Amino acid sequence: MSRKINNINRILAKRIKNGFYIFLIIFLALIIRLSYLSIYKYESYSSKIETQSTQKVNLNSGRGIIYDRNNNPLTDTNKTQVIIMPKSVITDNYKNINTIKTVTGLDENDIFKAVQDQIDSELIEIEVGKLSTSQINKLEKINIIVEQKTNRYKDDNLLSHTIGYINKTDRNGVSGIEKNMNSELKNSNEKYISVFKAGDLGKKSGLKIIEGSISKVTNNNKNLKLTIDSNIQSQVEKIVDKEENPTAVVISDVKTGEILAMSSRPNFNQNKIEDSIDKTDGQLQNRVISATYPPGSVFKMVVLFAALENKVITNSTYYYNCTGSEQINSKEKLNCNNLSGHGIQTLAEVFANSCNTAFYDIAKKVGKDEIYKAIEKLHLNEKIDIGLDEEVEPNIPDNISLSNLSIGQGSLGFTPLQINQMTQIIANNGLYKPLYIYDSIVDDSMNEIKKLSTSKKEELISPYTSTQIKQFMIGVSQTGTAKSLSDLKGGCGVKTGTAQSSVNHTKVSHGWITGFYPKDNPKYAITVLVEGTEKNSKSAIPIFKDICNSIK
Repeated sequence: MSRKINNINRILAKRIKNGFYIFLIIFLALIIRLSYLSIYKYESYSSKIETQSTQKVNLNSGRGIIYDRNNNPLTDTNKTQVIIMPKSVITDNYKNINTIKTVTGLDENDIFKAVQDQIDSELIEIEVGKLSTSQINKLEKINIIVEQKTNRYKDDNLLSHTIGYINKTDRNGVSGIEKNMNSELKNSNEKYISVFKAGDLGKKSGLKIIEGSISKVTNNNKNLKLTIDSNIQSQVEKIVDKEENPTAVVISDVKTGEILAMSSRPNFNQNKIEDSIDKTDGQLQNRVISATYPPGSVFKMVVLFAALENKVITNSTYYYNCTGSEQINSKEKLNCNNLSGHGIQTLAEVFANSCNTAFYDIAKKVGKDEIYKAIEKLHLNEKIDIGLDEEVEPNIPDNISLSNLSIGQGSLGFTPLQINQMTQIIANNGLYKPLYIYDSIVDDSMNEIKKLSTSKKEELISPYTSTQIKQFMIGVSQTGTAKSLSDLKGGCGVKTGTAQSSVNHTKVSHGWITGFYPKDNPKYAITVLVEGTEKNSKSAIPIFKDICNSIK
């Protein structure tokens, strides 16, 4: 009998022990789970609790301000005055409605339309004109707040394609700088009205918002400084807005590689993105970085670079007799831009006149492989990578014919930004300075928090060859295809180009010009492209000239 009792006791003890272990495991699991929630999910749940218990009216974008190189703000300058009130202030309260009408000049339609547009909100926000201190005091007496609201973007949409735009709902960047620098810009300089909603007690009393709970919260943090010069940018945009054809313009500092201006047309309204989403004219496309174009005769800079580097020709010994065309094979003939022929030319004249047949002759002497090596040496084989997702790679096919390669036609394609980088190298006597647009992260006092820089390294690329091409480019502006620039004060060096393409199966020609200004000790590398349309094709020279005259 005692043995049976002992067995029962042992079984009970074992069960108690096992039960204790199970309890301990469950207890530890709960502790781990609670720790996880309190540490890793605290911010998420806090946000949900805050959302359930408060309602916010944003008074700005809650993002860091974007500045130009001279500390001029490119965003957050457009300010309007708004009145903000709980819906209860004007619900069946005509005395308050009359006060609002008298003080602000709004009529009943304005007020009720605002209520209808914000029907699901417990807070009503209405834009008003500038109010005096006494007018503000009258509104505050009936639980209405008057605040200044800052819009993210200017009305003139300066630098719109480069800055990009944000999603109005979650205020995340969708394109341009707003997208690529989203982590740095978001949740900075937040300013909003926060209203605490009533809990169960409030519901029993018929309240949805606790009176007197409106408060203003500000959180200052990080801003972004660019290399852009807003004065130059503004001048460029005024100039290109006169041109009806789509355009792309980029200006960089020859000595530093800093991008001073970037413009793409047609433009779009950053405050009304919905108006541009379905447009077919490429309003939202940043043509400077996201579109490749055949370079046309601008590519002759590369062919000449390859020939001079490999010493297959020299300035003093090369001559070519242009008759107006060159037979490539039994089926193909290459025409010069002067069908009557240029006659006998020196190398400088060949470049100034942009003689197609002469450059085919030069290409045959140097060979396709060496031209491809020159593409790499001049950094045309890669993205500039200035930190914008929209930037695309160049299109450099292996199977392009030598006749097309020699004059930059066919399926060869580069962005205006890539052409500008090549121009910077030549203008800087072969010293490659990688182009960049981000300068630094700064605080509200413009003190530097973090320096931003390109990951690419500068290098010296064939200074003697580069200076020769530089001199040839000056000749283009004096006696060549861009001789209309010969009266430009300070002079310049350029290469023009006409790129054959098609739009809706219609043949068009895009107009290129890339160069430096002024001709002595150049400061600016300027690249302009004017797209051809089904209506017409245009030269880029007038825009280049106007830009030089505006920034000198």
